[in-house]
Amino acid sequence: MILAHLGFDNNGNVLEQTLESHLIATGNMAGNIGQNVGMEAFMKLAGYLHDLGKADRLFQDYIRNKAKQQVNHSSAGGRILDDLICADQELTNLKHSKAKFAYFQELLTYILLAHHGLYDLIPYGNTEYKTYQRLRYDEDGDYHYAEDVIPFFQKMNQELIGLENKSFISLIKEAYQEFETIYLKLKSLSGKNSEKEQRKQEKEYYIACLTRLCLSILKEADIYDSANAFHNPKQHLWSNDEVMNVWSDALERVEQMYQKFENGSSISELNKTRNDLARLAKEAAIQNENGIYKLELPTGAGKTKTSLRYGLTNAKHFKRKRLFYITAYLSVLEQNAEDIRDMLKMDDTILEHHSNVVDDANNDFEGNDDYEDYENQTYLKESWESPIVLTTMVQFCNTMFKERASNLRRFCKLINSVIIIDEVQSLPLKVLSNFNLMMNFMKEIMHCNIVHCTATQPVLDSMVMPHPVHYGNEVDVNDTIVNSGIAAMKCFDRVDFYNLAGKNAEKVLSTEELASYILEELDVFDSCLIVLNTKSAVLKLYDYLEVAASYVENIYLTTNLCAAHRLDIISELKGKLTQNRDKNTHYKIICISTQLIEAGVDVDFDIVFRSLAGIDSLVQCAGRCNREGKLQIDGRKIHGKLYIMRFIEENLSNLPDIKSAVEASEYAIRTVCKEEIGDNNRIIVQNLQHPYFEKYYVSNRGKLNYSDFKRSSNMVEELGRNGPGRSLYNPGDHAEIKPLMYQAFRTAAENFQLIDQGTTGVIVPYHNQELLEELELAMNQKDYSGVKKLLQKLQRYTINVYLSPKLEPYIYQNKDYGVYFLIEEYYNGRKGIITEELADWIL
Repeated sequence: MILAHLGFDNNGNVLEQTLESHLIATGNMAGNIGQNVGMEAFMKLAGYLHDLGKADRLFQDYIRNKAKQQVNHSSAGGRILDDLICADQELTNLKHSKAKFAYFQELLTYILLAHHGLYDLIPYGNTEYKTYQRLRYDEDGDYHYAEDVIPFFQKMNQELIGLENKSFISLIKEAYQEFETIYLKLKSLSGKNSEKEQRKQEKEYYIACLTRLCLSILKEADIYDSANAFHNPKQHLWSNDEVMNVWSDALERVEQMYQKFENGSSISELNKTRNDLARLAKEAAIQNENGIYKLELPTGAGKTKTSLRYGLTNAKHFKRKRLFYITAYLSVLEQNAEDIRDMLKMDDTILEHHSNVVDDANNDFEGNDDYEDYENQTYLKESWESPIVLTTMVQFCNTMFKERASNLRRFCKLINSVIIIDEVQSLPLKVLSNFNLMMNFMKEIMHCNIVHCTATQPVLDSMVMPHPVHYGNEVDVNDTIVNSGIAAMKCFDRVDFYNLAGKNAEKVLSTEELASYILEELDVFDSCLIVLNTKSAVLKLYDYLEVAASYVENIYLTTNLCAAHRLDIISELKGKLTQNRDKNTHYKIICISTQLIEAGVDVDFDIVFRSLAGIDSLVQCAGRCNREGKLQIDGRKIHGKLYIMRFIEENLSNLPDIKSAVEASEYAIRTVCKEEIGDNNRIIVQNLQHPYFEKYYVSNRGKLNYSDFKRSSNMVEELGRNGPGRSLYNPGDHAEIKPLMYQAFRTAAENFQLIDQGTTGVIVPYHNQELLEELELAMNQKDYSGVKKLLQKLQRYTINVYLSPKLEPYIYQNKDYGVYFLIEEYYNGRKGIITEELADWIL
């Protein structure tokens, strides 16, 4: 008996899964998933071939006798594929005459060889084509391809003829027809770019996207069958009927909620408009099938509820598999996830997935077959099997671009989904081209309905973008979910913007001048928020106001405070602001913060001062001012005020992205404010958005493709034509073979980081003495499970720092666990970490 997997039950009895049953089960599941994108035969073929190398006696010895040596079992499937093509005249002719067929064979071979780990087709610094090298895996005589693999395959071919009345040759021809259809779609998609060189690059990039999709489907089917080889019942997969029931039940709850809103006895103009916007979104959801759409709504318009109504309506109408809600900020996700759970009351259908580094690291099976110890919740979390998934932009981008097995597997779960991306304008410049290209691929090939939500829609479809998004439906029309005129109704106009930076955006305020403006406003108003770009600037202003305005409550907010500390401060702050608004308590409050307060923090100030930043940041900041339009003076409702200014204490030299955004905003202000104006004249911030984004992207065009400085390349190039790798290729003794695919799949995936890391968490002392004592005890007792649980609880008391020798006097490390702690005397109850040398190195 030739085995694929071997295990033991609870009584120690041996459990065996035959290779034949594993290949057939994997092929069938992969084919079922592939059917959703028109690649049923292609993916079934991949599943049937992927583990053929396990028929080799070397692998059988490895699995039966627990031999230590790893065995290459993925290359044999690629060899069998090539042998079959060469044995059939029709396929041989296609191989030598059609570029489409060459792509077909190269892509299919790659996913067979890479299903336990991505590799570069031309490894950095090499000249040999890696796939050809991998296909010659048995040339040293150690393996038994002819003696073991071919006889097993011949038997399986006969089984296939008996099962499906078709041979592997017939299946290859069927798979190629499917691939040809997809290939022509990709060629047409790349043809939308107006620049010839970019069209070439995009075609190869979309081939890379297709490779990732096919590999994802294969890995999902392979890991699912392997993990469930000895499970009865198997881990739950949601059927189409079950998912449709979820959409019906969830949508019914949302509709009941809106009915209550609309039938309320006293409905304000603001709430009436929110209901109208949600109704328009619902109507659009029935019209919009696959595509990429804009939902641009002002702050306070009910974006989360509106997008959820759109998503559920679309999911039910078009029989979607999943609904994803994605946001850039963990604080927003946690807040909105709670709201969504409360609205739907369907916890068993909702997966909330964000910071699970430990889980991913412990359950990433790249390069081996140890799938047996694999629990149901791990499967759900790793594979995004739930109908409704709430996650962060980091996890979403990792799923699209990173190399981990868990990231790759999740990618196919995006097929036929509604994907709501909140705060899309927050994406870093460096990822925009890759993000745009992947959006286009998911729209055209994966049949997704993608919603870009924001109060300040970035122009990702601008002609200045080297690789723009193709908004709209499948023919690129009807790109907007809600008419912008309705979204800009007067009831959302609650804040007026004023310019203190002058018509050229060059006027800079000293600490004394800024403080004077703030205190002058506090003669009339009760609360003031000041948002600055750097922590050192926040500290300078805070220290000054503590003396100059000691009669006012001054609040300091930066990442020098741990999350638990910040949440406590914000909770107390919100309570006082609410009392000011609802009970006229007239607390005098000044809050000085970095941009951490701009998103996901529902505070309501009378006045805001915002240091010049990107226009999107200014609009976000305005959402913290007069949120519900309740601000009054002498019983009369008035608008809040946001002052745009420049502060002398800011140094942006180490913050290139913010500096670039500031420069684009300067350009927008100069463009809009051409005529002579007073220093504090009101400006219409909406008029700044288009020139801002155009300038921002033009000035940073060279940064949009995710640079790889080590290789003088970029990620779009590495997943596209890969000129540097292509130029190194030397066919050697195989001059007659010229590949078409050259992608550096592994390099691109390993280099990708949505947010640059390089930081280490340091646990700080803040109302957590009991937890710290429990952790110390667990560490001393080598209670690894207890340590893991306690570290998770202590995440809220952690600050991320860049490790440096300068920090050694202020922190200490438990070397057994690699955990860092801050010495107690260096944490302050108002300002968090107070040691200047340490604060300089905080993220």
